[in-house]
Amino acid sequence: MIERHRRDIVLKTDPVTREKYWSNEVVTVYKPDEGDRVNAVLDILKGVATAEEVRKKFDIATVNSVYTWIGKYVTQEKALSLEEQSEEDMAGKSKDDQIRELQAQLRQARKEAELEKLRAKAYDTMISVAEETFNIPIRKKSGTKR
Repeated sequence: MIERHRRDIVLKTDPVTREKYWSNEVVTVYKPDEGDRVNAVLDILKGVATAEEVRKKFDIATVNSVYTWIGKYVTQEKALSLEEQSEEDMAGKSKDDQIRELQAQLRQARKEAELEKLRAKAYDTMISVAEETFNIPIRKKSGTKR
């Protein structure tokens, strides 16, 4: 992690009265570098750690920042995984390495498919709630004329 900036004023809580107050202190705040964020996202996707555990590890204010990392790196991963691998690349590797790489690609494709299913279900739920709340049809009905 690299140093981000220093704060001169820190919000603290009195342990006895539980009152919050501002204190004049110098506190160094750290920002995880690119490699730390990528590794954290991989740990979450592999199930090694939860987003909340990553938030605590890097002392991040909200878990939404961690979800932003996930969105950023999963999108980049998809863009990278869409590139075709030439036969020459695969020919230079041993059969075991080829099998491991193909299995990893298959796991990634399954994970991406699951994420897309969840996204589609979320959109469907969002549309259903909007239709019920505002009492207006949003989905196109089959058989309608244009």
